[in-house]
Amino acid sequence: MRVCTLGSGSTGNALLVEGPGGLLLVDAGLPWRELQARASRAGFSLKGLQAALLTHEHSDHVRGLDPLLRRGVEVYASAGTLRALGIRGTALAPGIELGGIRVFPFSTSHDAAEPVGVRLEANGSRVGIATDLGQVTSAVLEALDGCSTVVLEANHDVERLLAGPYPWPLKLRILGPEGHLANEDAGQAIRLLGDGVREVLLAHLSLENNTPSLALETVAAALDGWKGRLYLTYPDRPSVVVGA
Repeated sequence: MRVCTLGSGSTGNALLVEGPGGLLLVDAGLPWRELQARASRAGFSLKGLQAALLTHEHSDHVRGLDPLLRRGVEVYASAGTLRALGIRGTALAPGIELGGIRVFPFSTSHDAAEPVGVRLEANGSRVGIATDLGQVTSAVLEALDGCSTVVLEANHDVERLLAGPYPWPLKLRILGPEGHLANEDAGQAIRLLGDGVREVLLAHLSLENNTPSLALETVAAALDGWKGRLYLTYPDRPSVVVGA
């Protein structure tokens, strides 16, 4: 499998996974034309895209959904997410196959109806995706165990968030167990997953409460001796393509 984020952050989230049977779009937070343009920049074509998987119903993950529905793209999500959006789709079940990729959803801790992360399996490789979560639970770690490529949230630096301009209730939401993951927590999670993880894409970086260099430095500091590679994702352009 090959993985590339087309956009990551509060302005819009979308991620492409190339499996043996075609492309799977994870989240649809960008307009169709922007999805096409960014996919092309990364070396992919969305022609014939058949499936989109939604992790939850927040607008930065679904605001580009309507054009996909009009094009006949089948939508997969948790039953709670489908109800929250008020759309028809297919409820995710463990082991469902999309484009030759077996999908194993797992619960995440976020303030949405029924948010999920996913472990994707194909041709003996595993990719884990866990963004928009306030804490890394034992269930999340168990789901990501054995993944060689992981897309994991590194949303904010705690000190920067506390000193920043956000109103206090919003700060509490972000810091809470159903909010977003801090850089330090992302680093600890990767350390616990161990050397089986070869590549990590740091996702959903806050423009106000984080910087790319701060995210990389903080996560790397928790990974002394780790032999994998860290990559950044971006709100306005595709990330590097990882996986094989």
